[in-house]
This record gives sequence, C-alpha cells and structure tokens, in this order.
Amino acid sequence: MNELNEIRCRSAEQLQEALGYIWDVEITQSEPGPIEATLTATQAGDCHIYTSVCNRALLCTGGRSEDFWTISPLTRQCVGGRFRGQALDEGQILVLDPGGEVYQQIAADHCQQAISIPVDLAERIAQAEHQTSAESMWESWCLKTDPRVTDHVARMLERHLSAPPPGGAETHTGVDLAGRVIALVQEARQARQARSSLAQRRRIVRRAEELIRDRLDNPPSVTELCEATHASRRLLFYAFSELLGRSPAAHSKILRLHAARRRILARSGERCVQQVAFDLGFWHPGQFAIDYARVFGEAPSKTRLQGGRDG
Repeated sequence: MNELNEIRCRSAEQLQEALGYIWDVEITQSEPGPIEATLTATQAGDCHIYTSVCNRALLCTGGRSEDFWTISPLTRQCVGGRFRGQALDEGQILVLDPGGEVYQQIAADHCQQAISIPVDLAERIAQAEHQTSAESMWESWCLKTDPRVTDHVARMLERHLSAPPPGGAETHTGVDLAGRVIALVQEARQARQARSSLAQRRRIVRRAEELIRDRLDNPPSVTELCEATHASRRLLFYAFSELLGRSPAAHSKILRLHAARRRILARSGERCVQQVAFDLGFWHPGQFAIDYARVFGEAPSKTRLQGGRDG
C-alpha cells in the first residue's frame, strides 16, 4: 500500500531509527538544544522517496545500506552542509553509493529530499536503457552540478511526496520514476572531483573513530589518536574539522553524551544517571549534568523520566 507517512522525532536517536532502513549511521547533534525533526516518506514501487528537516545542526557518520542507490537533489533548502568533506551547493546532485561511507554535516533547518532505488532495479535500468552496468555507471557518478536537472528531479520527488500515486500504479510508477531520475542524472554535468587528499582524511577519521568508540569509557588522548592514525596533530585536527566539523575531543565528548542518553533511556526504570556517567568516564556528576543539558536541552534525570513515560 502506497501511503504518505510523517514521523516526528524528538531526538537524534529517533531520527536515526526512522532512517535505519536506508543507512547504518549514528546521528549526533552539532548544535545544542532540544530536537524537533520530521521525516516524510512514501514509496513508488520498491523505491523510497523521503524528505527530512531538523531544527538543529546534525552530524551523520557511518555507512549506507548496500541495497540502494540514493540520489538527492540539492536545492536552496538544503545547502550549507558538507558531505565527505566537500561543501554542498545549490544546483548539485548528490549520488550516494550502496554501502559507501557517510560523513555528512547537516545544517539546522536543512530540508533535503532523496530517492533510494533498489540496486537490482538500478542494474536493470542501466542495462536496458543505457547498455551499461550499474557499476560502470556508478564510477562516473558522485557529485554532479546541473541546476536544471536538480530542479527537475526535486519537482518530481515533491509531486510524489505531495500526492503519492494510487496503490494499483505503484510498481509501474516506481520503475518509471527510477528510470527518469537515472536518465536525468546521467545527463547532468560532472562536478569537480574530490581531492585525493580527502580519501586520506577519511581514513584518518575512520581509524580515529574506531578507537574512540572502543574506548568510550576512557577517551583516547590526541597522542594516542595520532599513533593510531599515523597522522600528525595538525593533519588529525584538519581531517576532523573538514569531515565532522568538530575537534577530536569535541567529537569524543558528543559520542559519549549520546551513548549516555541511549543508556539512560534503556534503563529508564532505574536510578541510573550517576552510574551511566561513571561508566562513560564522566567523573564529575555536576559537570556531566551541565554538559548533557547543554547538548540535549534537558537534564539527564528528565530524560530518564521521559523514557519511562514513553515506555
């Protein structure tokens, strides 16, 4: 059944869960305060069409689903962010590879549309309509710049989000829509390629994040991160700033605070706040409460009580 679904989220974790079928990422706040986010989604056949908006700046890190190609037109409503270290500008088309890395900085009030096309359908269209493989087509895609194509794709997605086709037309509509979107993007002009140094910075951040996540209870020092990534202090900080918009210490702290929030919600029936803080290396309960409230706009005790009511 083809329906228009609207999900309202009050935390990064809820938004992360709502988008879980498309990507396996951790969404964290880059701007303090309570979150109000909305995800609007529908389907055309097996294609997923959706748009999301959040009142706070966010950071998404992780990987895409291996089951979909995702294409996102960048309109005026979603510029100002960065993807894999590159600034996103109006008129561009972001093409996200199946299973690819995600390092995306999303600005507050950023409203972005996207369509996720199943890999097998993309392969069928590539072979039948373009006499090539989806893989070879993908090699020439990543970020394209063509305002005309961007506007056309955005309007197509908007029509589906405003008035989904009737159930009987779902499958045919999905194949037709995917074919038209792929054809348009195929025609669009290629944006300048990312500098090869960005790949090195992604490797640095990926390795550093692995160590940080393994040691949430005992955050690694800058020296340890440099040792793990084989990067100088300057390059380490530059890589984090470009890809994540944060210093290594700030990113570590944000990850630990979000981990604390998840644990508090999971143990909402217990008086667990102080223990959770200690388990994650926050040795001063008062400072933990201050830092927590600064990021999430509420005291950890309120999160625990709210989790109990939601359960």
